[in-house]
Amino acid sequence: MKTTVVGSYPVVLKKEKSFIDKIKSIFGLYDEYHYAIERAVLDQIKAGIDVISDGQVRGDMVEIFTKGMYGFDGKKVIGKVEFVKPITLRDILYAKKIAKSQNPKVEVKGIITGPCTIASSVRVENFYSDNRDENLVYDIAKALRKEVESLKGHVPIIQIDEPILSTGLYDFEIARRAVEMIVEGIDVEFAMHVCGNVYNIIEELNKFPVSILDHEFASNKKNLDILEKIEKKVGFGCVNTKIKKVESVDEIKGLIEEGLEILKNNPHLNKSLGESVYIDPDCGMRLLPIDVAFGKLKNMVEASKEVKIN
Repeated sequence: MKTTVVGSYPVVLKKEKSFIDKIKSIFGLYDEYHYAIERAVLDQIKAGIDVISDGQVRGDMVEIFTKGMYGFDGKKVIGKVEFVKPITLRDILYAKKIAKSQNPKVEVKGIITGPCTIASSVRVENFYSDNRDENLVYDIAKALRKEVESLKGHVPIIQIDEPILSTGLYDFEIARRAVEMIVEGIDVEFAMHVCGNVYNIIEELNKFPVSILDHEFASNKKNLDILEKIEKKVGFGCVNTKIKKVESVDEIKGLIEEGLEILKNNPHLNKSLGESVYIDPDCGMRLLPIDVAFGKLKNMVEASKEVKIN
């Protein structure tokens, strides 16, 4: 089973110290987030993660995208939403450069925040009726489609984060159509991350045009029920990112084994369990102390290695 992350990592900034750094800063060329990306990448590799992220260090999952699209002023919608230029590509390429220098086998995933989740998190002041306006959702999807097109030649997996879907606030048909706009015809494996309670909506999630569904199981044991019905590969969240305690290897291992036992009875899986499951944390780790985040990843990787797949 491959190990991965949901995305974000604690942000460690480094102010300019050297003379060269200070000169770069004067000319607006110093990027204080480069060190945060380096730390995120190196920690993930040191922990043993197979498919890493760039750490999503430049802001929360919504503002990373709204500040890079036309039509937004911060988290306010002031006009028609449109793509301007790639938002995450630069950091993905930087993360890949660092990763390849450390371990050529490590892969970097692309991550975008889904159209419904972005729409749900902004205040509409112009052009659209409100943040549930399907035209807003679709325009965000069209912009994200161009973002995906910029990433497709550089990453093997692109994850779409749609946590809002577990709340029932958005129509599933609209949400599904929006995701279809993003992924249609793109030759990359797509995952969709939905945290929260999903055991009542798994039939709807199975209809989305992605090959991996990623959910939280450590902080939400009831979600284990979906493993009998899921029709995609599984992103198995097995460490609780809401608490600052580092779970033991045995604790994580026990949860993974419990999930695999259920999956053995799933009639929809056409591949072996090893090929059907990605092991990862429940959600992003941005708000955790960095030593706790690293400890969770390290123990998660160790636990996944100890699990025997029959």
